[in-house]
Parts: sequence; structure tokens; C-alpha cells
Amino acid sequence: MNDSAFPTPWWQRMRLQPRPAMPRCLPTGHARLDAALPGGGWLAGQVLEVCTPQAGEAEWRLLENAIRRGVQEGRPLALVQPPRGLPHHPGLLSLDGPLTCCWPGAAPQSPVQAGVQWLQAHPAGLLLLWAQEMSASAWRALSRAARRHAAHVLLVRPALTRWDDSPAEVRLSLLPGRGRHWDVRVQTPASAAAVLVRVSLDDEGGVKPPMGLAPMAALKVAVDPADRRRTALCGTLAQVCDELERLARREDEGWPLAA
Repeated sequence: MNDSAFPTPWWQRMRLQPRPAMPRCLPTGHARLDAALPGGGWLAGQVLEVCTPQAGEAEWRLLENAIRRGVQEGRPLALVQPPRGLPHHPGLLSLDGPLTCCWPGAAPQSPVQAGVQWLQAHPAGLLLLWAQEMSASAWRALSRAARRHAAHVLLVRPALTRWDDSPAEVRLSLLPGRGRHWDVRVQTPASAAAVLVRVSLDDEGGVKPPMGLAPMAALKVAVDPADRRRTALCGTLAQVCDELERLARREDEGWPLAA
């Protein structure tokens, strides 16, 4: 009997098929940060979320080497809803490659829609997108476009959003450190706990961490007017710890925390 009359089983066909290539990686230029990132750098096909207190400067200094390398490889670069001064940054002006800047509007969905449309026309590109709010549908659209077009997507959000849940494959939270250093909090869905990495972002006289809060005479409690679930405690470390312990005791006793 001729064996060719029987089709090859599906499990054998899967073994014979070539394995898909791993997503391309752009090193950040910070060895400790690359070691903490999945794949050793900024991976294509994923959304890298950066929560920063200084939008327009800190995230650029963090990923400047990766962006330069991507542009040198011939990848187009787009900035969607960037801070007004960023397109005139000397580092961006010195890039030798195509650069697109657009401000689609103040509607929450507009920046994501503009970014997805740009990725459709520029596969394997570099997309830097600034957004305040991100709905679940916007997250799905941006993640799907990044995977489909093998693009490097950077989503920059305010520092306060690092307390919210995020579906991003990798989230980096920039925190002011000691001296001229920044602490980068690396979070991935696969990791049980975040990794804290210290990097320097002012090797060439660039951005410096903002000054920390001065010791206060008494504890101050500030409620975010946009979302009353968020509360900031300002004071000395001992005062904040005492207040957190008091709230924990009230929660254990079943009392309302607002009292």
C-alpha cells in the first residue's frame, strides 16, 4: 500500500513547520534594566507602558538609545499626543530618519486610534504614544496592532496611574531616587513581584529627579478629585506608617476607613 495516500498527522506537520522568529529586541542601554526586562530589552510586538512624573523628558532619556538604534535600522518613528516641547528636543532633532508627530485631539480614544492607523501604514515602526486614560477597548486595539505589525510601542502615562491595574506586557514606573539616579520599577504579568532597578538618566546633562517632599509638621491627606478612591498621604515616614497602621486596624475591626 502506498503510504503517500495517507496525509501526514497534524502533530507531525507542526513539528516540520519552522518555528516563528522571536520578537526583535532593542537594548535600552542600561545593563541592569535590560537584565530585568523579558527578552533583554524593548521587545517588538508588545506595549511597553511607562508611568513617569516628568512626561516628555524622563521616558525619552530612558529609551533614547533603543529609539536611536531602531531608527538606525530603518524603522519609522511616530509621536502621538506628545508634550509640546518634545518634538524640538535636541535628541529627536538629531535623529536621521522619518519622524511623524500628531496631536489628534483631547478625546480619550483619539490618540490610540491615531496610533493604530499609523501602525497599519508603517509596520515594524516605533510608536511613542502619550495618553491620560486608557479604556479596555483601547488597550485591546493597541496591543493587537503592536502584535500584528511587529511594532515597538511605548505608552507613556502619568505617574499616578501606576497604582491602577494594567494589561501591559511590561510596565515601567519611574521613581525619583537618590542623587542623580532614578529607580525603575519593572512589572510583568509573569512575575510575582516587581523588580526595582536604579538607572542614571542624566549622563549628558539631561533630566534630573525632582526634589523630594520636605518633611511636614503634620500629616496631610489629599483626595484625588477625579477619582476619590485615590488618596495621597504627605508627611514624615513615621507619620505615614502610623496612619497606615491605624487604617489597617480600622479595616480589621470592620470600621469605615473614611472616619
